[in-house]
Amino acid sequence: MIYAITVLAISWLIVYLSEKKNLLTIWFTPLSQRTKEFVSGFLILAILSAITQLLFGYLSGVSWQLNDSITPELIINSAFYDLKSVLFEELTFRGIILYLLLRYTGKRQTSLLLTAAAFGVYHWFTFGVMGNIMAMIVVFITTGYMGYVFAVSYEKTNSIILPIALHLGWNVINNTMFSNGPNGIQLLEAVQGQMPFELGGYSGLISLSWYLLIPSVVLVILHKFYTPQTKDFKLL
Repeated sequence: MIYAITVLAISWLIVYLSEKKNLLTIWFTPLSQRTKEFVSGFLILAILSAITQLLFGYLSGVSWQLNDSITPELIINSAFYDLKSVLFEELTFRGIILYLLLRYTGKRQTSLLLTAAAFGVYHWFTFGVMGNIMAMIVVFITTGYMGYVFAVSYEKTNSIILPIALHLGWNVINNTMFSNGPNGIQLLEAVQGQMPFELGGYSGLISLSWYLLIPSVVLVILHKFYTPQTKDFKLL
């Protein structure tokens, strides 16, 4: 958590020195709007994440059961881990890098794409795929695309709240609920059964296509229900 706080302090200082504005005021007000952005953003990717896990679980013959060893402490620690990692990544890539690019280049699309590319490269290291060229390409495309979506959500709302909510919604469901994170089995445990049908060599293509569809859906939602720095969120 100390890393996230440090990055937040750096972000605040950069904005204060360059614009003499309080970054926290910009990001967190008006409170009612930011609350709507957080709730809606969290739900959007939480739902899509749950659909993803259930779909690929079905295709691979996996069912889910409650972890017999689950404790409130285990869930809280896992969710807190998700929160820390999301805060660090969003404050770094959207709170600092994207802000500086937008502020000093004035080129919107270039700034969004550069931030997305940096986000994709960063995940080569966090996913441990360095040296595996095919895996590096897939990780760069999928996480970079999602990073682009997070960047668009920041640019449209002029706040870090929506990208944090989107990112957190995905990670909490993926890691804490369906136990796909680095902390092992959490709320639900996978039980391998018989596959409903054989996918053959198409499983990789199906997976890649789906993980490109998810950010595309979110991008459509952002463009449909948000305008840059909008005061009203139409979903709520």
